[in-house]
Amino acid sequence: MGLIRAAVGTIGGTLADQWLEAIEPAKIDNTILATYGVSVSRRKNARGSNRKGTEDVISNGSIIHVPENVFMLLVDGGKIISATDQPGYYQVDNSRSPSIFFQSDENVTLPGYNNTERNAIQRPGGIVNTLKDSWERFKFGGTTPLKQRVIYINKQEIPGVRFGTRNPVPYTDRVLVPGRPVPCKVTSFGTYSIKISDPLLFYSEVCSKTDKVNFTIEDMAEQYLNEFLMAYTTALAKLSLNNIMVSDIPMKTMELGQYMAEVLDQEWLSKRGFFIHSVGIAGISFDEQTNKLLEKYASDSILMDPNARAARMTASLASGLEAAGSNEGGAMLGFAGMAMGMNAAHTVGAMPYQQVQPQGAAPAAGAAPAGTQQGWTCACGHTMPQEAKFCNMCGKQKPVDKPSDQWKCSCGYENTGGKFCSECGNKRPEKVKCSNCGKEYDVPPKFCSECGNAF
Repeated sequence: MGLIRAAVGTIGGTLADQWLEAIEPAKIDNTILATYGVSVSRRKNARGSNRKGTEDVISNGSIIHVPENVFMLLVDGGKIISATDQPGYYQVDNSRSPSIFFQSDENVTLPGYNNTERNAIQRPGGIVNTLKDSWERFKFGGTTPLKQRVIYINKQEIPGVRFGTRNPVPYTDRVLVPGRPVPCKVTSFGTYSIKISDPLLFYSEVCSKTDKVNFTIEDMAEQYLNEFLMAYTTALAKLSLNNIMVSDIPMKTMELGQYMAEVLDQEWLSKRGFFIHSVGIAGISFDEQTNKLLEKYASDSILMDPNARAARMTASLASGLEAAGSNEGGAMLGFAGMAMGMNAAHTVGAMPYQQVQPQGAAPAAGAAPAGTQQGWTCACGHTMPQEAKFCNMCGKQKPVDKPSDQWKCSCGYENTGGKFCSECGNKRPEKVKCSNCGKEYDVPPKFCSECGNAF
């Protein structure tokens, strides 16, 4: 019974495989890296009569469709016997599966077979070779020992390959704190795209050799993702050496892609046949410590701008006045705070110009001292206007200038100290005291300058 079944299977399989087939990709889009070729007649909506042909047999004379930007491989017994990347129709002329509907040229040599002496087989095609093929099938229980496949490799860009850092990646920021590198932590995710440039190498090193029809990016080993993250970390280190702030990383995707290509292209292109085409960062986040440093950097940057400092001081002053107006009995304190704020704003705003002036530079000749222009300075350190008699910070009275010990002799010569004139020898006149307030004068005036009393 076994021999009868084998004979029936041999006859049925041989006859079914005599039909010539048209082969096209099972599916080819920008999510497929590689796919097998399938017969057009076996599709659900096809009108062909051959529904029982052997799946892994490509009869000699069959037509192979090659789409644009796709690389086609014809594999027989695991060995590549034909390949092309030119779009169009191609007729199989070197298959070991003969068909009565096709006669090969006499100069075709079958790979894998001894084409000479007693082991030589007839040229593909014709009834004789079909009978020989049937005998080979019968010896293997009614099935063909051959395995032939058409494989399509997608050469277009494969986008949307997702990546994400499982753990925060270290990044050294050399800008946040001038003169001191700051270690930061970066977590990011995004997508990248790849492109196959060496289809033969990609097929031999990367493609799965199983019966799965479509080979997608998800089928690639996890090792590739780990290698990508390693290159991503190296690219971040190069950005750090170029003094790129950690907050500016999302704007440097072009540089990231170039740096990663330098790291990975040598490995992936030379050993696996594909390379990174582009990299896109969808999101980036920092750890708590890095966020605090960024906030401090932003605050310090504002304080370094004199216009920003003046604006902040003005806003604080306005807030103080508003609070004073809403506080019962707090108007005096509010205006005192206003004076403090105005003085502080003047001092802070003048800081950049004070730093520019050389230290130790003498004041210009004839220039009045700062005290006479700005006012007088209280013992508590607060500066008040010249006309003010009391300090609005501590309440102390304005210090009274001590009278100079200069006097004028009757001869007209002005003396400093002493009891006699150094010019004529006359005795220093006695001081005249105001009878009302007690202020003393060397030369009696008409009216007292302190109380207005007439002499």
